[in-house]
Amino acid sequence: MRPMLLMLFPAVALVAQAPATQAPAPVDLVQRFNSELPGINQMLKELKPQEAMAKVQALIPAERPTFNASNAKSIIQSLDNAQGLMSLYRLYANVCSEAGQWEKAVEIHEKRAQAARATLADLEKAQAPITALWQKVTQESGDYVAKNAPRQQELQASLKALREDVDAVNAKKKKLDAKGLEELKSRIAKAPQDEQELDQITAALPVHKQNLVNAPKVTKILGDNRKEVEGMIQAAEEAVAKANKAVSDQNDEITQFNTQQIIKKVKIVGKKNWVDAVLRVPENITKLGSPQIQGAFLNRLLVLDPGNVGAQKALDNLKAGKEAFTKEPKPAKKGGKK
Repeated sequence: MRPMLLMLFPAVALVAQAPATQAPAPVDLVQRFNSELPGINQMLKELKPQEAMAKVQALIPAERPTFNASNAKSIIQSLDNAQGLMSLYRLYANVCSEAGQWEKAVEIHEKRAQAARATLADLEKAQAPITALWQKVTQESGDYVAKNAPRQQELQASLKALREDVDAVNAKKKKLDAKGLEELKSRIAKAPQDEQELDQITAALPVHKQNLVNAPKVTKILGDNRKEVEGMIQAAEEAVAKANKAVSDQNDEITQFNTQQIIKKVKIVGKKNWVDAVLRVPENITKLGSPQIQGAFLNRLLVLDPGNVGAQKALDNLKAGKEAFTKEPKPAKKGGKK
């Protein structure tokens, strides 16, 4: 469970959780993702990526949820919600890929990266006053402890010595001359003031010491929050680069193939020549593994060459639970006339 951020009541420098506001509860995108993921995965398993695309798209909010920085709990909830949004974007991009829409997947990953960077800006704005407050408290508490811890010991020793001297005089174990008696009376008169100062230090010192204990914890939490969002950004940017590379590599392969076809004086029809060449070797599809993976690649071929009969037939076979390139038995020939 994520640790809660410690907040301060600066008036008394006590460590406590700031009271929650009465704002309406935000949409929980983590819960939304977790509850809908099994159904989406089942659609993909059934080779229904287009239906899955529509389903996931409806789950993503039209606008990035507002980052609520009203209190520590709200900041944590906002970070969780950002993680939920990242998961939904990632799922949407993956579904687009399985539907053959690789360029759309790139676009979704880019939106994911933009949302992550915007979340970092929100977090920095939210955490800036907390950082400043704790820097101030650390300085003030450090100064207080440095000054008053020795003063506490000094007062304790002074008052203890006074009690011992008074007890000794009262018990006639110690005799004082006139000057010594006046000094003792002066110390007794000052004792209430010293006791009051000692009481104040004794009450405040643990609070300031606790602030110094809590300060590194708060710094770590703030840093961990930032690292979390920086991780979102890095993951999204890596996904953008990977998706872009897949599109680029495939386009390069098609361009190289078509160039060779032109040299051979073969008429080029968009990307159809390359798609047909891929389909002429069934192993190009069947070696990919599960029907779901094969179906995803066939969807890509249909995006590159819409209406390709061979790709559509192979996909239909997979949806029917057959091998992609199952050949239907030819109907028996009718016997000739006798």
